[in-house]
Amino acid sequence: MGIPIGLSIGLLIGISGDSMAVVSVKVPEWVKKKMKAYNDVVNWPDEVRMLIVAKIEEVERIRAVEEAINLLEAIHPAPKGTAEAIVREDRDSH
Repeated sequence: MGIPIGLSIGLLIGISGDSMAVVSVKVPEWVKKKMKAYNDVVNWPDEVRMLIVAKIEEVERIRAVEEAINLLEAIHPAPKGTAEAIVREDRDSH
């Protein structure tokens, strides 16, 4: 039972324009049997949907942070004293 689950996911987008698509997941036979045994307490489609959405959100957050880091690394630092000059200029203008 310590066998890792191999997932094979195929996405089929409906022709009718529905907002839902079909995702097919292959699991070992013993997993399928266990899933069937717990059908009365687990809504498997909802669980899989939530897991996929959570993974997408995680990857998007990681990519957004990586992009922000790349943008920040590309910016040259302001010369020393710039912040003080800007604050002083702002104070003097009031």
